[in-house]
Amino acid sequence: MLRLWLTRRWIVATVIAIGFGVACFFLGSWQWHRHLEQRTKVAAIEHNYGAAPVPVSDVLTGAELPPERQWTHVRVRGSYAADGDLLVRNRTLDSAVGFEVLTPFDTEDGTVLVDRGWVPNARSAATMPEVDPPPRGPVEIIGWLRTGEPSLGRDLPAGQLASISVADARAQRPLLASRDVYVTLGSQSPAAPTSGHPVQPLPQPDEGLGPHQAYAYQWWLTMPGGLVFVIWAMRRELAHGDERGPLEPATPRPRKVRIWDEEDA
Repeated sequence: MLRLWLTRRWIVATVIAIGFGVACFFLGSWQWHRHLEQRTKVAAIEHNYGAAPVPVSDVLTGAELPPERQWTHVRVRGSYAADGDLLVRNRTLDSAVGFEVLTPFDTEDGTVLVDRGWVPNARSAATMPEVDPPPRGPVEIIGWLRTGEPSLGRDLPAGQLASISVADARAQRPLLASRDVYVTLGSQSPAAPTSGHPVQPLPQPDEGLGPHQAYAYQWWLTMPGGLVFVIWAMRRELAHGDERGPLEPATPRPRKVRIWDEEDA
């Protein structure tokens, strides 16, 4: 079997099988890191979401919000910026597609974005939906602190965003603070006025871990599959008594000469 394996076609097949195993290893590692990120997120939600709210200044002590402080229940005092709404496209609520409404909120420590909730799409993509305004004057917000989402780099009409990217929002609202955080609204006092187009509150975040751990195990278990196939194919070739690879075409059989062909010759 060693002599057969040292032939060119089986060395190439072995190299391909090893490359397949390496690819499976890295794909499994990627899924495992996704699982760890999701587990950290779920742990932060379980620990922070239902805790007593704390002043936002007690949480924002560094340049970035650590993963374990995501979804920290915070209290923020200040006032909403007038006519400052930004609408984030393609956000779903109960399987319906709409917008999330971001509004700058001025505080003593700077201006932060507040995700006030969700509104449905208008009749066409070119039409902006009508949205109830936020309350005027001094407001106290109870909500959850989150890190902004990555920018999707899309060119959209003024007042719209493709994701909750604080950098993209800052390009349209330059007074926003430099920290990459925003607040998801839970409640506010006083309540927002109602004019027939209410902003619906966002639901509690999903605490499921998802399939990433199972996918990681599947990729890692698949790693030896290529080598197993090569060994199986080599043993099959030896058992049949020839040295053809499983993908190599068979040698043509000699043409059978019929009696009347010999007579005609």
